[in-house]
Amino acid sequence: MVLFRGVGWVLLAMAVAAIVHDCLAWWSEGAFRLMLLGDLWSGFDDAAFRPVPGAPAPGWLWQHLALPLLMTPALPAFAILGAVLLWIGRRPGGRPEASFLTASRPPRRRSSLS
Repeated sequence: MVLFRGVGWVLLAMAVAAIVHDCLAWWSEGAFRLMLLGDLWSGFDDAAFRPVPGAPAPGWLWQHLALPLLMTPALPAFAILGAVLLWIGRRPGGRPEASFLTASRPPRRRSSLS
């Protein structure tokens, strides 16, 4: 469950980074446009949008699954997926788990000076 929460927080941070990027681009260009997942992916791999003959993914899979996924805006994709992962990884009962940093301590005993 900690893994789901960690990945969820990372995805929410990526959503914040995406909205900051979109707002800065709006400010500098004058037109508001959401960054797509495909734009983000093309920064990593420029040849990602050209299916290569003999590639492991068939053409129908590319056309019906990969391209629609890459055409979704990054902000809602990261925000929704991050919120879902945080919801899946929530703590049962809504109480925080005791840990080294947040554990409740037993009450201190007062020393009697007699």
